[in-house]
Amino acid sequence: MRAESETVDRLNVFEQWSVRGSSRQLVSCLIVAVLVGLLYLNSLGNQFTNWDDGMIYQNPNVRHLDWDGIKKIFKVGKGGTYQPVRILSYAIDYKFWKLNPMGYRITNILLYILTCIMVFMTLQHISTHLREGRGPSSHFRVGLFGALLFAAHPVHVEAVTWLAARKEVLQGFFFFSAFYLYLIGRDREGWQRVILFVLVLFSISLATLSKPSAIVFPAVLLIYEIALQRNQWIDFIKRHWVFFSLATVVSGIFAFILIRVMLHAGGIKPYHGGTFFNNLLVSMYVFLYNIKLLMFTVNYAADYALRVPFPPLNLLALSVVLIVSLFFGSSLWSLKKNKVFFFSFFFFFVTLLPYLNIIPISTLLADRYVFIASFSFCFLLGIGFDKLYSMRHEKFSGGFFKLLSVAIFLFLLAIYSFMTIRQNRVWENSYTLWSDAVEKYPESNTANALLGVVYMDLGMDEKAAEYLEKAVQILPIDYESRNNLGIVYQRLNMPERAFQELMTAMFLKPEYHIIKINLSIFYQRQKEYRKSEELLKELISKKPKDASLYYRLGILYKEMGNYEAAVSELKKGIELAPGVITFYEELGNIYISRMQDIERGKQYYSRGIEAAPRAKVKGEELRWMIQDLECYQ
Repeated sequence: MRAESETVDRLNVFEQWSVRGSSRQLVSCLIVAVLVGLLYLNSLGNQFTNWDDGMIYQNPNVRHLDWDGIKKIFKVGKGGTYQPVRILSYAIDYKFWKLNPMGYRITNILLYILTCIMVFMTLQHISTHLREGRGPSSHFRVGLFGALLFAAHPVHVEAVTWLAARKEVLQGFFFFSAFYLYLIGRDREGWQRVILFVLVLFSISLATLSKPSAIVFPAVLLIYEIALQRNQWIDFIKRHWVFFSLATVVSGIFAFILIRVMLHAGGIKPYHGGTFFNNLLVSMYVFLYNIKLLMFTVNYAADYALRVPFPPLNLLALSVVLIVSLFFGSSLWSLKKNKVFFFSFFFFFVTLLPYLNIIPISTLLADRYVFIASFSFCFLLGIGFDKLYSMRHEKFSGGFFKLLSVAIFLFLLAIYSFMTIRQNRVWENSYTLWSDAVEKYPESNTANALLGVVYMDLGMDEKAAEYLEKAVQILPIDYESRNNLGIVYQRLNMPERAFQELMTAMFLKPEYHIIKINLSIFYQRQKEYRKSEELLKELISKKPKDASLYYRLGILYKEMGNYEAAVSELKKGIELAPGVITFYEELGNIYISRMQDIERGKQYYSRGIEAAPRAKVKGEELRWMIQDLECYQ
């Protein structure tokens, strides 16, 4: 009895502490921050992966943080994607950390901490408005329980640990900041409301510039207002029509930019299954798989092999349609009885909407897609633990349910934490990432393709061919894997198969210039110089400012013995990229070894050292070569 009394006393102390003022908010935010820091501490030593290369490691836009560089980052271009805030954050990281991945990871973790704190604040306010009749301590517990589970949930590892997914934590922070500011602002009057609503628009603009899927934010506000005031929400929107109109216009502008960019980049794919009806069925499968991913998945991976059976008219498809219909029907019905369930379900649905492939995209399922949507799941969990905490029953002592609630919560938090820490290790490097994905989902095209690239980089070409062949078998239209197979087959001295793969890749993606470059290299190795020259000249006609093409053409002419033409092309490359030392090195080599002009060669070596002071290793090599030449003269 004494032990039980002590337990009750401790829990009462906790409850008394939970209803205190602003100090409890600060302490709670500190707890959230410490938890996130501990969970992701073992990720700080992780390296860049080959999923980060194009966005960070090989991205020239992150190397310049001056005004011209920033303007270039925010310029809407063709191809790729439009996420300038994410690129700007990389440029800031590069300014301080260069290419040390630890610095980028620290930034990701800090952004995630800020996101989780905003989740905590937002959960409290939503609980306060949607759960009438509960005291401040109840809303506080919902916020704290939900935020801690959000912070620890292993489905978020991809968003935090994958550096190229910086867009998720950036969007998360700005998205929940905008939501929190809206919740505060709607209850204020006069200029306070105006200022807060302006900050909402500013925050959601930053969220959308971090990741365009934030365009659904006005729909989230609409869902919240319907849940909050079922019969008066239209009047509320009419009274604040200026704000809602501006929010809709902002989302509309960014939606237009997003669709335009995706069309140019080929991001919008044909209907899955060939028809709109089949594609809609795929969207229903994806919706249920995302629920499974959030609630029932144990083994998370960087890529999933999601297979939807066709033809669609089968028992499984009918079951999927029925389950989804029940979800929507019960959620609409719950508006009369349970505001929380209505809001939670439709928040989940709306924030997941950009990824459901109603407009087909390349990836059907990914952990990062439920990053924002998981907020509603954690909201429901927080409410569930709070209800258990507040239960009373005559057969049990006063502190029994409090102890039970805290114990179950800590058990779930420990499970989530263990899974998160374990998943961080998976992202240690490219090999651990893709070997794990292939092991868990051997039919994943992406996992096989990128594991093949890992083996290519390691020079293990036979293993590379094995995984690239599997990737092509799974997805025959994978032009990048066919292009890589062409390179691997060349290394394995299998020219016929190399040529076949390169030509197939070029047929699948005729505008992809890298395939033509590799084909020109293939022709060069086969001594078919004219074909190689024709390809390079065709590429130069389309991309006249690409210095690397002049370099390749110069090297081709050097191998052909046409040294004057080689010098001419390399000089054109220097005009476009005067800070690249390899142009000067090759010109020096040609003048010294092929044209017997040692003085001219030394001049180009010296110019290269001056033009590229950061290329210290290559610069030192050229200095030694100059000294050796002077000794022999």
